[in-house]
Amino acid sequence: MLFRSGATLRRCKAAGGKIKGFLWHQGEAESSPQGAKLFQEKFTHLVESFRQDFGQPNLPFYYVQIGRYISPDNIDWNRVQDAQRQMEMLIPPPFGMAVSIDLALDDAIHVGTQGLKRLGIRLANLAIRDLFDDLSIQCGPRPVSASVEPSIWKRIRVKFDHVNGNLISEGRLNGFSIRKSTGEPILCIYDQYIDPVHPTEVILEIQVDWGENILPEDAVLWYGFGNDPYCNLRDERDMACPVFGPIPIQNR
Repeated sequence: MLFRSGATLRRCKAAGGKIKGFLWHQGEAESSPQGAKLFQEKFTHLVESFRQDFGQPNLPFYYVQIGRYISPDNIDWNRVQDAQRQMEMLIPPPFGMAVSIDLALDDAIHVGTQGLKRLGIRLANLAIRDLFDDLSIQCGPRPVSASVEPSIWKRIRVKFDHVNGNLISEGRLNGFSIRKSTGEPILCIYDQYIDPVHPTEVILEIQVDWGENILPEDAVLWYGFGNDPYCNLRDERDMACPVFGPIPIQNR
């Protein structure tokens, strides 16, 4: 995907040729089996091409993880979202992802005006962090691990890093699910909440009835499964937790 003769490059050169950076919101069209499979490769090539074609190896590039879509569930939608999440670890900075999964829509797929204002601030926070060396700004909660903790009833502790202050949610926390590797739900979470003692971690209280009250071997954790989940986990700077999954559940 080269842009040396593309419309984007021509227009930028016509405006002076030197740009400050890119804000990119795209990925919905890739939510097909083939598109999702190739997303990371094509997106990496896109960013590298922009940086090469403009002669700016440190060209800032910030993008939005695709959000909600009012339609039947499509596993490839989630595969694109998780591929976008993993891109943060694959491309050199200045580079980063803003999250839109918790924002209200104006129609079946487009974020509404008030949500776009919040999204703009989230993108600006990433740019301020990188371009003005403001190390007090984090990219927002990113999952580190999920592990079972023994108790009378089982519970799963989900740890996050890059949290600005503490995790917060408006109303009852929602968005987490445990599923088989096929995506089939395992209906066992009866409560999910931010740990009051360790407020950068989430507790999932579960009750299961397999054997000795343990999860199946292929159980995995998701946040934001499906095309239209209700997700409301963010931090004190309003940087939202991205859709993620599947991630393994440890210590079973």
